[in-house]
Amino acid sequence: MSALFALRAQRERHGLTVRATRVRKVKKVNIERHKLPPDQLRQLITQKWPEAVALTAGLSEPIFQTGIANLDALFPRQGIPYGQLIEITGEDGSGKTSFLFMILAALTKIGTVVYIDLSGSFFPAAAATCGVDIKELVVVRPDFGARQMSTSAARSRALRQGGACGHTPPTNFSLACGLRAAELVLSKRVAHCIVLDLTNQKSDLSQRTDLSLSSLLHRLRQQTARSKALVIFLTENNNASHPIIPASTVALRLEVVRLMHSQLKVTVTKSRISREGAHMEIALNE
Repeated sequence: MSALFALRAQRERHGLTVRATRVRKVKKVNIERHKLPPDQLRQLITQKWPEAVALTAGLSEPIFQTGIANLDALFPRQGIPYGQLIEITGEDGSGKTSFLFMILAALTKIGTVVYIDLSGSFFPAAAATCGVDIKELVVVRPDFGARQMSTSAARSRALRQGGACGHTPPTNFSLACGLRAAELVLSKRVAHCIVLDLTNQKSDLSQRTDLSLSSLLHRLRQQTARSKALVIFLTENNNASHPIIPASTVALRLEVVRLMHSQLKVTVTKSRISREGAHMEIALNE
């Protein structure tokens, strides 16, 4: 060590510096011994991240054709592969719900669709007008009837007592409740598509950072990939700095803009299964 310090002092006099580094012995690891066969590696990835395997699946994986030629043409296999989380968003009055009903019209021809109505705004007549088979549509409205009955009872009591009672809007339902319901439906293989209507949810949910919500979203994504189903989120103007559904959660995000009364423009704003930035125009059924 004295020789090292002497060398450092000599170099410093000449304007040079020497740094002493400690050399550590690196233990050799036999990589071949720890190498997993491809089948075991795929199984391990499937258990941890099943959606990653679904995104790189071969041509044998099933796809869903919406029946909208311009929309199906945006995807390499002329359809949306199953096992994905999809988001349809747009401003109020953009026609996003009508666009969703057009997709559900094709989905209800294949099997049962569960519509989790967290906003309490589902209108069966509008869905039937767009071609949705109501017999194959199961609408889940968690606790909505009980809340509405309790509100009506409270209003009736207030009127009987001579008090004033204004209109009380329905309480926003928890996103966590809807995610648990969707996971339960997928685990029971009740339906091949689930819709979560979050159009009434605003920034109050997007600002939540608790791990429970992120965990529920991750579990739903895993269950969707395992069940080879589709989950569609319907949101309102979800392009803000604090989105309701994180961009990393969904494999496809479609933004709907109304051009004219019966003309819509659909843009792929985020996608892992098609080209981002692609757009199409679609005419609503009169």
